[in-house]
Amino acid sequence: MVHTTFERLPEEKRNRILQAARAEFIRYPYEKTSINRILAEAEVPKGSFYQYFDDKSDLFSFCICDVYKKLIDARKRNGEPLLESGVLRMKKLGYDKGYQAFSKDLERYLSEEDFKLFENMMEAPRHIRNYVQMNAASTLIAPELKEELERDKCVRTDIDYDYYAYLLSLTEVISVDYGTRKGQKMEDFFFHGYRYMSSIYDSILR
Repeated sequence: MVHTTFERLPEEKRNRILQAARAEFIRYPYEKTSINRILAEAEVPKGSFYQYFDDKSDLFSFCICDVYKKLIDARKRNGEPLLESGVLRMKKLGYDKGYQAFSKDLERYLSEEDFKLFENMMEAPRHIRNYVQMNAASTLIAPELKEELERDKCVRTDIDYDYYAYLLSLTEVISVDYGTRKGQKMEDFFFHGYRYMSSIYDSILR
């Protein structure tokens, strides 16, 4: 977990740690990254790390969640709901065209370094990858989807919004876990995720 002591750090010091961590996680596969190198680059005493994070996976998760947040914030600034820009658009356009539109969005909002960070997450050990993605799903994506479901006039009002928002947010985690175990490509992950998300959404329509 991320400790409150990290959140209370001066912004300059917190940014130094995050910039050093991000650079390390982009430069090396997860298993070859080093907390010692991160702290040396950030000019932070080694003993203070565990005052901020439980372990390396929590720092890695924080960096990945920061990219998710960047994507969510960009969509919100442009008035693009997550469901509308994802599964609903794919349902309207068809999967192939919807996937192309989604890919262009990612290129528009994310940098090459962001993509490299995601790539290294996908290649991390399964338990690390799942932990990071489930953390992003529960803390960032699910709350946004809950708000969208509550505003969606096509969705039934008798559902448990928290439950279905969480289910929808997990569709990426489920598809990536399944796809990596089957040796599938990124396009296949998105297709499976789209199918899961679409079936869940359809089940709660009026």
